[in-house]
Amino acid sequence: LYLPVNKSVDLELNARDVIHSFWVPAFLQKRDMIPGKTNYIRLTPTREGTYDGKCAELCGEYHSEMLFRVKVVSESEFQAHMNQLRQDGNTGLLGEEYDRNPAPAETK
Repeated sequence: LYLPVNKSVDLELNARDVIHSFWVPAFLQKRDMIPGKTNYIRLTPTREGTYDGKCAELCGEYHSEMLFRVKVVSESEFQAHMNQLRQDGNTGLLGEEYDRNPAPAETK
């Protein structure tokens, strides 16, 4: 996750399967994600750097693998990164092909 320094960013949080939790300890905030409910978190990082994040809700078999990094960068580096992602065809949309345990077709 790339974020621009000193800019507020609203993240929309959703869970597909069980309760998860979006947590970046350095940001002093945590939000739960509950299937069927959209939750939000507003972040305003004030220092450039790389920060570790993880799921803070014991959520199942792959919980220990739910780790991520947040890179807080200057506005110009953020814009350059976003432009490169667009040029590479990355739209930021996730489809069902990323579900670890997709529902059988007859239940969709």
